[in-house]
Amino acid sequence: MSLDKPALRRALLDAEPWLAATDVGPQAVDAGSCDACEDAPRLLPLCGPAGADAVCRRCALDLGDDGWCDGHLDEGRAARRWAAQLPDHWGDATVLWWVATGELRLGAIADVSTTALPAPVRELLPAVE
Repeated sequence: MSLDKPALRRALLDAEPWLAATDVGPQAVDAGSCDACEDAPRLLPLCGPAGADAVCRRCALDLGDDGWCDGHLDEGRAARRWAAQLPDHWGDATVLWWVATGELRLGAIADVSTTALPAPVRELLPAVE
């Protein structure tokens, strides 16, 4: 399987402009699963008493202000508002972003559902057997 990573990055940014954010989203955290649930991809960096470094959307919303220190409560609230407005396929787009940037290996797309992604993104993905 081969993948044109630069083309995939461009297609993802065209289709999912939220991926360009650097203070929240997949560019703001290390690639991997949520520190709290270990199920969904990491999305938001934390700095609070929750004891996690980065969590998925659901866990961030569940943590509320507990995910951020007193000095960053406003940023935490803004991050949760940002995450709440993401499309339902945010997790799949996040994994594809990390594959496109080389943070995850190509095999990571095996568990990605591409049905909600736009055709220009799907067309760049190799068939997964």
